[in-house]
Formats: sequence, structure tokens, C-alpha cells
Amino acid sequence: RLSRPFPQALWVCSACSSRPVNRILYSCIEQTCLTPRLRQVSIRSTLAPEKPPNSHSGTQMTICKEFRICCPCSVEEYRRGQRYTTARISKMEVQEGNGAGVEVIENKPVDHPEWGPGQYTRKRFHIAKRVPSWLRYLLPKSGSAICEEAYNCFPYTHTTVTFPLFAKFKITIQTWHVDDRGEKENVHKLEGKALSKRQVEYIDIAAKRPDEALYSNESDINSFVSQKTGRGPLQEGWLKTVDAKTPVMCAYKLVTIDFPYFGLRTKVENFLEGYERNLFYTATRQLFCWLDEWFGMSMRDVEDYENATFSEATEATKQVGKYSGPSDSTLSETPTLEEDTGSE
Repeated sequence: RLSRPFPQALWVCSACSSRPVNRILYSCIEQTCLTPRLRQVSIRSTLAPEKPPNSHSGTQMTICKEFRICCPCSVEEYRRGQRYTTARISKMEVQEGNGAGVEVIENKPVDHPEWGPGQYTRKRFHIAKRVPSWLRYLLPKSGSAICEEAYNCFPYTHTTVTFPLFAKFKITIQTWHVDDRGEKENVHKLEGKALSKRQVEYIDIAAKRPDEALYSNESDINSFVSQKTGRGPLQEGWLKTVDAKTPVMCAYKLVTIDFPYFGLRTKVENFLEGYERNLFYTATRQLFCWLDEWFGMSMRDVEDYENATFSEATEATKQVGKYSGPSDSTLSETPTLEEDTGSE
């Protein structure tokens, strides 16, 4: 009875209120509980964050990591290349299928009171089969959509990612783009605990990574040579050997991940950290390898391409019925984790 998988349910121990998440061994994870009594509860709605028994709030930490990604172009070139690459990737994901798609809800100019003029976008990403199997079992079919709000106020960008089924879950990505090689010690002006908790990691876009899925023929940075600029190819450690005349910029991406749900926190946060790392790695490689496609385009040309591509991607995503995400009313009607839907 306890060895069967329950994609839409989870076992909890009534004796100690602990939540085992192991789908194979449905045993109580609180070692002090000698007589566990397990019951089944629904997990289809927003999970309520809780602390493990006898835990202290100070022991739970969010991930705060600053990724520094250098690219052989200027900040102004990167500005155009980034928006072109983002739009092209959105189109590619819809064409590739595999349970992926994007809906652009809003895409408009904005004048932010703190960050200045820029572009605001609000998107819904349908990730479906692109999440790992252990996480997929926890999600209803209609719940595999994440929401993204982004302010592109170059040279600063601010992105927030949320997941409707997990009210407390949040990813924040703050990026400064600077014409340097990643030497700035504290570009985000962090202080106190935030600065001491921050970890810095440099990403070499020309270095090989174990995951072969990160590579494609059209983004082979180790052999690509730009016909328009003469830049490339890049090899691992290219910053030490790049021509002095070649412009170099760095994206300082401060990523904060908070998934305050006991039993899943560490596994989910580590997965998301790796996902963001791979995303920055592959997207920057693609930006450089598509250099001849966007180099020479004006910002107006990039905006026209972006609008056309987003409209096409959104329309293609909406035509697939399985991509309809959960509405607010659907979520409010779904039982919460604390509600007992099974028997002892």
C-alpha cells in the first residue's frame, strides 16, 4: 500500500507531523518517531511552507549566487544581441515541442522610477516535460507553467520568476552589464549578511561541460568565426588570449532562489541553481554564435523582430490545448496540503 506512487498525493506522518517525500520508501523521516502513522494528503494546490520539527529559522538559507559571464562584445552590442537571442530562443522552443512553449502576456516600453526607461515583459513559460521526473510527479498536468516578469532597463535588468502552485517560491535575477572582464568586486552594492552569503562563480562560455545536451552545431563557439567582425573562434580560457582590440563585457547576474518548503527545499533549489547556470551558459554561447545575424541591426530592427517572434510563439503555444495553465479560481478551489484526503 505504501510502495505505490501517488503523482497527485504525498504521505505525511500524523504522529510527528513530518513530511516524507521519498516516493520509494514511504517511511517517517523523523528518526525520533518510533510509531509513525502515515496518511495521504493532496499536493495539487499551493503548498504551505513549514519548518521541520525542532528546527530554527536561522538554519534555512536561500541560494544567493553571483554568476559572472564575459562575452567578446561591447555592452551596447550585447543589448541588441540579448533581445534578439531571447526572441529567437522562444521561437525555437515552440518549434521543437517537447512540452515547451511561451506566452507573452505583455511587452511594452516602461519608465521605471528607480531603474529608468526600458522594456517590460510578462511571460508564461510552459515547461511540462522539461522538469526532472521526481518534480514532475508533484505537479498536476495543468500546473507546469511558470510566470516571469522582466524589466530590461539597460545596462540593468531585473527578472522575477514565480510558480502559481507554490506561493512562496521565487527566483530573482538582477544583472548589471559592464564593459570589463568581471573584475568588479561588488557591482550590486550588497551589504552585511547579503554580501557575506553571496557566492561568486565565473562561467567560461568556451569551456566544455559534461552535459552534451548543452551543445548544438549552430552554437559551436570553439569553431565559429564571425564573417562581419572577425571575432572567434573561442577556446577555454579565451579571456587570457583575446585580442586587445576585441571588446569584452561582463554580465554580473545575481541570482536569489527561495523555495521555503520543507522536504523539497534543498533538492529544488539545487536543481534551479544548475538550471540557471546552464541557461546563462547556453544563451551567451548562442548570442555570440548568432553574431552575424544581429550585428548591424538597429534597436528598432531588433524590436520589430522581437514583436513578430513573440506574437508567433504566443499564437503557436495557445493553439496547443494542453498548455492551458491553472487559473486563479482553479487554484483556490483545490484542497491544500493540510487537508487530509485519505485514510490512516
